[in-house]
Amino acid sequence: MNTLGSHPGAILFRLIVMVSLILIFIYVFLVYIEKAEKAIEIQSIEQTKRIIDSALVIAFATHATSGKLDELDRLDGGNPFELLKEYLLLPTSYNGEIGLTDLNGLPSGWYYDLNTGDILFVPIYLPEIQVFRVKLDYVDTNKNGSFEAAVDAFSRLSLEKKQPR
Repeated sequence: MNTLGSHPGAILFRLIVMVSLILIFIYVFLVYIEKAEKAIEIQSIEQTKRIIDSALVIAFATHATSGKLDELDRLDGGNPFELLKEYLLLPTSYNGEIGLTDLNGLPSGWYYDLNTGDILFVPIYLPEIQVFRVKLDYVDTNKNGSFEAAVDAFSRLSLEKKQPR
């Protein structure tokens, strides 16, 4: 009675099957890792965004309780990382303020663009730079283009996503 092991080439066949299975598992693992890296980077962006939104709520409350609501206008397009620094919540991935027009070659992390007032996240795994901006939403009753607490109706102060660069 012949067994599979006694046929010529059986050892080679088993070896080819094992190597093929190992290569398939490695490929599936690498595809999963790539998707996981992107998902982790997106979660990191969302977490930092939530922290900044919380700091903006605190900044609004601070301005409201101290009677300085007219100063909210300066937060529109401002650097929210200054607030985070004040509240000791500055992310380690914040790399500072920049005034560059060419963003190629920047290390991954968060930046505040002095030229545009945008908050930039230079990713490692995502295909393009993510752009945000602090936006003060209010009803401009007197149509003068600036927020005046006595006249205009405050809506919200938040970090909004813009089109990627």
